[in-house]
Formats: sequence, C-alpha cells, structure tokens
Amino acid sequence: MLQRLFGKPPDPAEQARQWRLKLRQEDRALDRQIRAITVEEQKITRSVREAAKKNEPQVVRILATELVRSRKAKSRIYTTKAQINSVALQLEQTRAQIKVVGAIQQNAEIMATMNRLVNVTEVRETMQALSKEMMKAGLIEEMVSDAMESLDDDDLEEETDAEVAKVIDEVLGSKLIDARVGDSKLPQAHAQEQEEPIVDEDDEALEARFNQLKG
Repeated sequence: MLQRLFGKPPDPAEQARQWRLKLRQEDRALDRQIRAITVEEQKITRSVREAAKKNEPQVVRILATELVRSRKAKSRIYTTKAQINSVALQLEQTRAQIKVVGAIQQNAEIMATMNRLVNVTEVRETMQALSKEMMKAGLIEEMVSDAMESLDDDDLEEETDAEVAKVIDEVLGSKLIDARVGDSKLPQAHAQEQEEPIVDEDDEALEARFNQLKG
C-alpha cells in the first residue's frame, strides 16, 4: 500500500553509485578549469616579459600579482579535487558495506569532507544538492553552517610583496642574476662567483629596465 502511494524506495547501492558519478563529473570540470588557468598563466607570463622590455614596472607588478592569485586558485582547486576523490572512495566502500548490511550507515569522514566542499565556490551548487540527498538517505547528519569552513576568494590571504617578487624573479630570472623587486640595482656578488655570461643588447636593455622595478 505504502509503495503504491509513495513509490518504491531508492536502492541504497544505486544511490551511492549515482553520487560517485556526479563527483566524477565535478572532478572533470575542475580539470578543465585547471587547464584554462594554466593557459591564462602562460599568456600573463609572456605579458610580464613584454612589459619588462617596455620598461613598465607597474604593469609588471600587476601582472605578477595576477599570477600569484591564479596559482593560489589552482592550488585550491587541486585541494578540492583531492577532497572529491576522497568522498568518491568512501562511497565505493559504502556500496560494499550496503551489500553486507543492506542499508546505508552514517559516515563521519564523508560528512566532514562534505562540510568543506559545500563552501567551495567552484562546486558549491552540486555539493549542496548532494549533501541534501545524503542527509535524506541517512549517510550524513544535517550540517551546521556555522561550523563550515569557507574557502571563498574573499578569505584567501592577500598577496605579499615577497610572493610577487618571487614570481617576477621566476619569470625574468633567465635574463637576470639575483634580481629582487625593490632593489635599485642587481647584486653583483653572485655574478662574480660564476663565469661571466655572454649578454646581447636585448639582455642588457632588459636588465637595465628591470633595475628600475620597485626601485
């Protein structure tokens, strides 16, 4: 009678399988975001070098800051991917348990990870929907929003001068020796310890212009 009124209850093992499929879809979407960020980073890197050649220190700093931010975003996405894969693995183990006990049992580890994932901007919508399904199925308890860890962009640390300087060194280091943002000139100690390199006119011009960055 009840089945005719409310329909057949969902199969727990099938539910777990469907959740894993949704997680895999989100994981692939994150991979696409990482590839897009990497392509953009390559463009910014080229722009940094061009700006240095044109003696545009402010532009170099702005672009280097964008590189720092994009790398932080990519690092956050990798962390999210690891958390998603952790939940997917736990769900596979849950499916195995369902075959033994015949029902879904609460999983504290999945709940803890979902608590974090529901606040990640890139996957928030899907994770909130999945969490509701998992709560309804009895896999996790109702989550308390006050205890959730926010990973939004507004909560990321501000880019420090050291981080920006490190990126500029990395991008332009192949042309410069021990250059640091804020130095009025390039240190010469390290250069004296090595065999003097052959520098063409373009390299000399780039070095002279970079000496002015954050001088």
